[in-house]
Amino acid sequence: MTAFRWGTALVLAATLAVAACGGKKARTAAEAKAEEARTTATLNAADIVVAQRATLRSGIPLSGALEPKVRVTVGAPMAEQLIDMYVNEGDRVRQGQPLAKFKDQVLQAAATYANTDVATQRMNVRVAEAESARAVALFAEGAIAQRDRDNALAALEGAHSRQSLAVSQAANAEDRLRSAVLTAPAAGVISKRYVQAGDRVDNGKPVFELVDTRVLQLSASVPTEWLADLKVGRLVSLTVAQMDSTEISGRISRINPTADAATRQIQIYVDVPNEREALVGGLFVSGRVVTKEAAHVVAVPRAAVRYEGEARTPYVYVVSGGRIARRQVGVGISDDDVGLVEITRAVAAGDTVVIGPIEGLGDGTPVAIGAAAAPAPAGQPKR
Repeated sequence: MTAFRWGTALVLAATLAVAACGGKKARTAAEAKAEEARTTATLNAADIVVAQRATLRSGIPLSGALEPKVRVTVGAPMAEQLIDMYVNEGDRVRQGQPLAKFKDQVLQAAATYANTDVATQRMNVRVAEAESARAVALFAEGAIAQRDRDNALAALEGAHSRQSLAVSQAANAEDRLRSAVLTAPAAGVISKRYVQAGDRVDNGKPVFELVDTRVLQLSASVPTEWLADLKVGRLVSLTVAQMDSTEISGRISRINPTADAATRQIQIYVDVPNEREALVGGLFVSGRVVTKEAAHVVAVPRAAVRYEGEARTPYVYVVSGGRIARRQVGVGISDDDVGLVEITRAVAAGDTVVIGPIEGLGDGTPVAIGAAAAPAPAGQPKR
Protein backbone atom coordinates (compact mmCIF):
# COMPACT_ATOMS: atom_id res chain seq x y z
CA MET A 1 0.00 0.00 0.00
CA THR A 2 1.35 3.37 -0.93
CA ALA A 3 1.72 6.30 1.42
CA PHE A 4 -1.24 8.06 -0.24
CA ARG A 5 -3.50 5.16 0.42
CA TRP A 6 -2.45 4.95 4.05
CA GLY A 7 -3.16 8.65 4.52
CA THR A 8 -6.58 8.33 2.92
CA ALA A 9 -7.46 5.44 5.19
CA LEU A 10 -6.44 7.35 8.30
CA VAL A 11 -8.53 10.37 7.33
CA LEU A 12 -11.52 8.16 6.64
CA ALA A 13 -11.15 6.40 9.96
CA ALA A 14 -10.94 9.69 11.82
CA THR A 15 -14.01 10.99 10.01
CA LEU A 16 -16.03 7.92 10.92
CA ALA A 17 -14.93 8.19 14.56
CA VAL A 18 -16.00 11.86 14.77
CA ALA A 19 -19.34 11.09 13.14
CA ALA A 20 -19.98 8.26 15.56
CA CYS A 21 -19.17 10.50 18.54
CA GLY A 22 -21.46 13.33 17.29
CA GLY A 23 -24.35 10.95 16.73
CA LYS A 24 -24.01 9.62 20.26
CA LYS A 25 -24.16 13.16 21.71
CA ALA A 26 -27.20 14.00 19.61
CA ARG A 27 -28.97 10.87 20.78
CA THR A 28 -28.12 11.69 24.42
CA ALA A 29 -29.61 15.24 24.16
CA ALA A 30 -32.75 13.94 22.48
CA GLU A 31 -33.14 11.24 25.08
CA ALA A 32 -32.72 13.83 27.86
CA LYS A 33 -35.34 16.02 26.23
CA ALA A 34 -37.71 13.11 25.90
CA GLU A 35 -37.09 12.12 29.52
CA GLU A 36 -37.87 15.67 30.67
CA ALA A 37 -41.04 15.65 28.60
CA ARG A 38 -42.06 12.39 30.26
CA THR A 39 -41.43 13.80 33.77
CA THR A 40 -43.02 17.24 33.17
CA ALA A 41 -46.19 17.70 35.30
CA THR A 42 -49.19 19.52 33.87
CA LEU A 43 -51.04 22.00 36.10
CA ASN A 44 -54.59 23.08 35.41
CA ALA A 45 -56.60 26.12 36.49
CA ALA A 46 -57.59 24.58 39.81
CA ASP A 47 -53.93 24.05 40.77
CA ILE A 48 -52.58 27.58 40.43
CA VAL A 49 -53.39 31.17 41.24
CA VAL A 50 -51.78 34.52 40.58
CA ALA A 51 -50.72 36.43 43.68
CA GLN A 52 -52.25 39.89 43.74
CA ARG A 53 -52.45 42.90 46.01
CA ALA A 54 -55.49 43.17 48.27
CA THR A 55 -56.76 44.80 51.46
CA LEU A 56 -57.08 42.23 54.23
CA ARG A 57 -58.74 42.43 57.63
CA SER A 58 -58.82 40.23 60.70
CA GLY A 59 -60.53 40.52 64.03
CA ILE A 60 -63.13 39.22 66.48
CA PRO A 61 -65.79 36.96 64.93
CA LEU A 62 -69.45 37.68 65.62
CA SER A 63 -72.87 37.02 64.13
CA GLY A 64 -76.53 37.72 64.70
CA ALA A 65 -79.65 39.33 63.27
CA LEU A 66 -79.99 42.97 62.26
CA GLU A 67 -82.86 44.77 63.95
CA PRO A 68 -84.13 48.36 63.72
CA LYS A 69 -82.39 50.51 66.30
CA VAL A 70 -85.63 52.44 66.89
CA ARG A 71 -88.67 50.24 67.59
CA VAL A 72 -91.75 51.80 69.19
CA THR A 73 -94.97 50.09 70.23
CA VAL A 74 -97.82 52.60 69.88
CA GLY A 75 -100.45 51.77 72.49
CA ALA A 76 -104.09 52.78 72.88
CA PRO A 77 -104.44 55.93 75.02
CA MET A 78 -107.94 54.92 76.17
CA ALA A 79 -110.36 52.01 76.34
CA GLU A 80 -112.55 52.73 73.35
CA GLN A 81 -113.60 51.55 69.91
CA LEU A 82 -111.46 52.30 66.86
CA ILE A 83 -113.55 53.88 64.13
CA ASP A 84 -110.88 54.51 61.49
CA MET A 85 -107.35 53.36 60.53
CA TYR A 86 -105.28 55.69 58.36
CA VAL A 87 -102.16 53.59 57.70
CA ASN A 88 -101.20 50.02 56.83
CA GLU A 89 -98.14 47.85 57.42
CA GLY A 90 -95.22 49.08 55.33
CA ASP A 91 -96.42 52.70 55.20
CA ARG A 92 -93.83 55.35 55.98
CA VAL A 93 -95.02 57.99 58.45
CA ARG A 94 -93.66 61.25 59.79
CA GLN A 95 -93.63 62.27 63.42
CA GLY A 96 -97.08 63.51 64.50
CA GLN A 97 -98.89 61.99 61.51
CA PRO A 98 -102.40 60.62 62.33
CA LEU A 99 -102.49 56.83 62.41
CA ALA A 100 -105.98 55.96 63.68
CA LYS A 101 -109.05 57.48 65.34
CA PHE A 102 -111.05 56.33 68.33
CA LYS A 103 -114.74 56.98 68.98
CA ASP A 104 -114.79 60.44 70.62
CA GLN A 105 -118.41 61.59 71.18
CA VAL A 106 -118.08 61.34 74.97
CA LEU A 107 -114.77 63.16 74.87
CA GLN A 108 -116.21 65.93 72.72
CA ALA A 109 -119.06 66.42 75.20
CA ALA A 110 -116.62 66.50 78.10
CA ALA A 111 -114.45 69.09 76.34
CA THR A 112 -117.49 71.26 75.54
CA TYR A 113 -118.67 71.15 79.17
CA ALA A 114 -115.17 71.98 80.46
CA ASN A 115 -114.81 74.97 78.13
CA THR A 116 -118.25 76.24 79.18
CA ASP A 117 -117.22 75.96 82.82
CA VAL A 118 -114.11 78.02 82.08
CA ALA A 119 -116.29 80.80 80.64
CA THR A 120 -118.53 80.68 83.70
CA GLN A 121 -115.64 80.87 86.14
CA ARG A 122 -114.09 83.79 84.28
CA MET A 123 -117.36 85.66 84.61
CA ASN A 124 -117.45 84.83 88.35
CA VAL A 125 -113.92 86.19 88.69
CA ARG A 126 -114.97 89.49 87.11
CA VAL A 127 -117.94 89.77 89.52
CA ALA A 128 -115.72 88.93 92.50
CA GLU A 129 -113.16 91.52 91.40
CA ALA A 130 -115.84 94.18 91.27
CA GLU A 131 -117.24 93.17 94.67
CA SER A 132 -113.83 93.16 96.30
CA ALA A 133 -112.93 96.56 94.85
CA ARG A 134 -116.18 98.02 96.18
CA ALA A 135 -115.63 96.44 99.59
CA VAL A 136 -112.13 97.89 99.86
CA ALA A 137 -113.42 101.36 98.98
CA LEU A 138 -116.28 101.16 101.52
CA PHE A 139 -113.94 99.92 104.21
CA ALA A 140 -111.66 102.87 103.55
CA GLU A 141 -114.64 105.19 104.08
CA GLY A 142 -115.59 103.36 107.26
CA ALA A 143 -118.89 102.25 105.73
CA ILE A 144 -118.34 98.52 106.31
CA ALA A 145 -116.53 96.43 108.81
CA GLN A 146 -113.13 94.85 108.15
CA ARG A 147 -114.75 91.42 108.25
CA ASP A 148 -116.94 92.30 105.24
CA ARG A 149 -113.92 93.52 103.30
CA ASP A 150 -111.98 90.35 104.13
CA ASN A 151 -114.90 88.19 103.03
CA ALA A 152 -115.02 89.99 99.68
CA LEU A 153 -111.30 89.49 99.16
CA ALA A 154 -111.60 85.79 100.12
CA ALA A 155 -114.44 85.40 97.61
CA LEU A 156 -112.20 86.85 94.89
CA GLU A 157 -109.41 84.41 95.78
CA GLY A 158 -111.87 81.52 95.65
CA ALA A 159 -113.12 82.68 92.25
CA HIS A 160 -109.56 82.72 90.92
CA SER A 161 -108.95 79.20 92.27
CA ARG A 162 -112.13 77.86 90.67
CA GLN A 163 -111.15 79.52 87.38
CA SER A 164 -107.68 77.91 87.49
CA LEU A 165 -109.26 74.52 88.17
CA ALA A 166 -111.72 74.96 85.30
CA VAL A 167 -108.91 75.92 82.89
CA SER A 168 -106.90 72.87 83.96
CA GLN A 169 -109.88 70.56 83.54
CA ALA A 170 -110.63 72.06 80.13
CA ALA A 171 -107.03 71.54 79.03
CA ASN A 172 -107.19 67.94 80.19
CA ALA A 173 -110.48 67.40 78.34
CA GLU A 174 -109.04 68.90 75.17
CA ASP A 175 -105.95 66.72 75.50
CA ARG A 176 -108.13 63.63 75.92
CA LEU A 177 -110.10 64.65 72.85
CA ARG A 178 -106.93 65.10 70.81
CA SER A 179 -105.70 61.70 71.97
CA ALA A 180 -108.68 60.14 70.24
CA VAL A 181 -106.59 60.61 67.09
CA LEU A 182 -103.56 58.36 67.52
CA THR A 183 -100.42 59.95 66.05
CA ALA A 184 -96.92 58.69 65.25
CA PRO A 185 -94.49 59.38 68.15
CA ALA A 186 -91.54 59.28 65.72
CA ALA A 187 -90.79 59.07 62.03
CA GLY A 188 -90.50 55.56 60.64
CA VAL A 189 -92.33 52.69 58.99
CA ILE A 190 -95.37 50.80 60.26
CA SER A 191 -94.07 47.27 60.75
CA LYS A 192 -97.15 45.77 62.41
CA ARG A 193 -100.83 46.59 62.90
CA TYR A 194 -102.40 44.73 65.81
CA VAL A 195 -106.08 45.70 65.39
CA GLN A 196 -108.63 46.70 62.77
CA ALA A 197 -111.20 49.47 62.50
CA GLY A 198 -114.23 48.54 64.59
CA ASP A 199 -112.23 46.74 67.30
CA ARG A 200 -112.52 47.87 70.88
CA VAL A 201 -109.07 48.30 72.38
CA ASP A 202 -108.23 48.36 76.07
CA ASN A 203 -106.15 51.21 77.44
CA GLY A 204 -102.43 50.59 76.85
CA LYS A 205 -102.90 47.68 74.46
CA PRO A 206 -100.70 47.80 71.31
CA VAL A 207 -102.22 49.25 68.14
CA PHE A 208 -99.13 49.65 65.92
CA GLU A 209 -95.45 48.82 65.91
CA LEU A 210 -93.31 51.56 64.39
CA VAL A 211 -89.68 51.07 63.35
CA ASP A 212 -87.00 53.35 61.94
CA THR A 213 -84.70 51.32 59.67
CA ARG A 214 -82.36 54.17 58.73
CA VAL A 215 -80.04 52.70 61.36
CA LEU A 216 -80.04 48.97 62.05
CA GLN A 217 -78.43 47.39 65.08
CA LEU A 218 -76.68 44.08 65.66
CA SER A 219 -76.61 42.68 69.17
CA ALA A 220 -73.86 40.06 69.51
CA SER A 221 -72.02 38.17 72.24
CA VAL A 222 -68.22 38.20 72.32
CA PRO A 223 -65.94 36.10 74.60
CA THR A 224 -64.34 38.08 77.43
CA GLU A 225 -60.88 37.16 76.12
CA TRP A 226 -61.42 39.84 73.45
CA LEU A 227 -62.36 42.55 75.94
CA ALA A 228 -59.13 44.53 75.44
CA ASP A 229 -59.85 44.82 71.70
CA LEU A 230 -63.44 46.06 72.12
CA LYS A 231 -63.83 49.82 71.86
CA VAL A 232 -66.80 52.06 71.07
CA GLY A 233 -66.44 53.34 67.50
CA ARG A 234 -64.38 50.39 66.27
CA LEU A 235 -65.13 49.25 62.70
CA VAL A 236 -67.18 46.08 62.21
CA SER A 237 -67.16 44.30 58.82
CA LEU A 238 -70.25 42.17 58.11
CA THR A 239 -71.63 39.92 55.38
CA VAL A 240 -75.37 39.52 54.70
CA ALA A 241 -75.99 35.85 53.89
CA GLN A 242 -79.48 36.36 52.43
CA MET A 243 -78.26 39.02 49.97
CA ASP A 244 -75.62 37.07 48.03
CA SER A 245 -73.03 37.75 50.73
CA THR A 246 -73.32 41.52 50.35
CA GLU A 247 -70.71 43.21 52.52
CA ILE A 248 -71.67 46.05 54.86
CA SER A 249 -69.98 47.82 57.74
CA GLY A 250 -70.91 49.39 61.04
CA ARG A 251 -69.43 50.70 64.27
CA ILE A 252 -69.62 49.54 67.88
CA SER A 253 -72.03 51.92 69.60
CA ARG A 254 -72.32 50.32 73.05
CA ILE A 255 -70.57 47.68 75.15
CA ASN A 256 -72.37 46.02 78.05
CA PRO A 257 -70.33 46.68 81.22
CA THR A 258 -71.22 43.27 82.70
CA ALA A 259 -70.29 39.84 81.36
CA ASP A 260 -72.90 37.07 81.33
CA ALA A 261 -72.31 34.92 84.41
CA ALA A 262 -73.12 31.66 82.60
CA THR A 263 -71.33 32.12 79.28
CA ARG A 264 -68.63 34.62 80.30
CA GLN A 265 -69.43 36.64 77.21
CA ILE A 266 -69.97 40.36 76.71
CA GLN A 267 -72.87 41.82 74.77
CA ILE A 268 -71.93 44.48 72.23
CA TYR A 269 -74.16 46.60 70.00
CA VAL A 270 -73.20 47.56 66.46
CA ASP A 271 -74.92 50.40 64.57
CA VAL A 272 -75.20 49.79 60.81
CA PRO A 273 -76.13 52.84 58.66
CA ASN A 274 -78.98 52.13 56.27
CA GLU A 275 -79.86 55.52 54.79
CA ARG A 276 -80.92 54.03 51.44
CA GLU A 277 -82.85 51.34 53.34
CA ALA A 278 -81.51 48.54 51.17
CA LEU A 279 -81.47 46.37 54.32
CA VAL A 280 -84.41 45.23 56.43
CA GLY A 281 -84.73 44.03 59.99
CA GLY A 282 -84.29 40.32 60.63
CA LEU A 283 -81.44 39.72 58.16
CA PHE A 284 -78.74 37.40 59.49
CA VAL A 285 -75.19 38.72 59.30
CA SER A 286 -71.77 37.42 60.23
CA GLY A 287 -68.39 39.06 60.29
CA ARG A 288 -65.89 40.50 62.70
CA VAL A 289 -64.81 43.49 64.72
CA VAL A 290 -61.81 44.70 62.73
CA THR A 291 -58.72 44.76 64.94
CA LYS A 292 -56.07 44.56 62.18
CA GLU A 293 -56.04 45.81 58.60
CA ALA A 294 -53.38 45.56 55.88
CA ALA A 295 -53.94 47.63 52.74
CA HIS A 296 -52.57 46.85 49.28
CA VAL A 297 -50.49 43.85 50.37
CA VAL A 298 -49.49 40.72 48.41
CA ALA A 299 -52.09 38.03 49.13
CA VAL A 300 -52.61 34.38 48.21
CA PRO A 301 -55.26 31.82 49.18
CA ARG A 302 -54.69 29.98 52.46
CA ALA A 303 -54.30 26.72 50.50
CA ALA A 304 -51.10 28.06 48.92
CA VAL A 305 -49.28 28.34 52.25
CA ARG A 306 -47.73 25.11 53.53
CA TYR A 307 -45.86 24.45 56.76
CA GLU A 308 -43.03 22.16 57.81
CA GLY A 309 -41.43 21.03 61.02
CA GLU A 310 -42.37 21.62 64.59
CA ALA A 311 -41.68 25.30 64.05
CA ARG A 312 -44.29 25.26 61.27
CA THR A 313 -42.11 27.28 58.94
CA PRO A 314 -44.32 28.64 56.13
CA TYR A 315 -43.43 28.15 52.48
CA VAL A 316 -45.10 28.16 49.06
CA TYR A 317 -44.49 26.63 45.65
CA VAL A 318 -44.37 28.96 42.68
CA VAL A 319 -44.02 28.30 38.97
CA SER A 320 -40.90 30.06 37.71
CA GLY A 321 -39.11 29.41 34.41
CA GLY A 322 -41.21 26.34 33.70
CA ARG A 323 -40.25 24.66 36.97
CA ILE A 324 -41.55 24.32 40.51
CA ALA A 325 -39.68 26.61 42.92
CA ARG A 326 -40.00 26.24 46.70
CA ARG A 327 -39.86 29.55 48.58
CA GLN A 328 -39.85 30.14 52.31
CA VAL A 329 -42.17 33.08 52.98
CA GLY A 330 -43.26 35.46 55.68
CA VAL A 331 -46.95 35.42 56.63
CA GLY A 332 -48.96 38.43 57.84
CA ILE A 333 -52.65 38.67 58.71
CA SER A 334 -55.21 36.15 57.52
CA ASP A 335 -58.62 37.31 56.26
CA ASP A 336 -61.07 34.51 57.01
CA ASP A 337 -63.92 36.16 55.13
CA VAL A 338 -62.15 36.06 51.77
CA GLY A 339 -59.79 33.17 52.48
CA LEU A 340 -56.61 35.13 51.75
CA VAL A 341 -53.29 35.36 53.60
CA GLU A 342 -50.79 38.21 53.49
CA ILE A 343 -47.34 37.25 52.19
CA THR A 344 -44.65 39.61 53.47
CA ARG A 345 -41.62 38.30 51.51
CA ALA A 346 -40.40 35.97 48.76
CA VAL A 347 -43.56 36.29 46.64
CA ALA A 348 -44.47 39.29 44.49
CA ALA A 349 -47.76 40.35 42.92
CA GLY A 350 -48.06 38.54 39.60
CA ASP A 351 -46.22 35.38 40.67
CA THR A 352 -47.95 32.12 39.82
CA VAL A 353 -48.48 30.16 43.04
CA VAL A 354 -49.43 26.49 43.33
CA ILE A 355 -52.52 25.84 45.47
CA GLY A 356 -53.27 22.27 44.36
CA PRO A 357 -51.76 19.02 45.69
CA ILE A 358 -48.01 18.84 45.14
CA GLU A 359 -47.38 15.14 45.93
CA GLY A 360 -44.69 13.67 43.69
CA LEU A 361 -43.42 17.10 42.71
CA GLY A 362 -40.63 19.05 44.27
CA ASP A 363 -38.28 21.96 43.96
CA GLY A 364 -37.01 22.08 40.37
CA THR A 365 -39.64 19.75 38.88
CA PRO A 366 -40.49 20.84 35.33
CA VAL A 367 -44.14 21.78 34.91
CA ALA A 368 -46.41 22.94 32.13
CA ILE A 369 -49.63 24.88 32.39
CA GLY A 370 -52.47 23.38 30.39
CA ALA A 371 -53.46 25.32 27.30
CA ALA A 372 -56.98 25.83 28.65
CA ALA A 373 -55.75 26.66 32.15
CA ALA A 374 -55.09 30.37 32.64
CA PRO A 375 -53.83 31.19 36.18
CA ALA A 376 -56.71 32.52 38.24
CA PRO A 377 -56.05 35.69 40.25
CA ALA A 378 -56.01 35.51 44.02
CA GLY A 379 -58.81 38.06 44.05
CA GLN A 380 -59.50 41.36 45.74
CA PRO A 381 -62.00 41.10 48.61
CA LYS A 382 -65.04 43.33 48.30
CA ARG A 383 -65.38 46.10 50.90
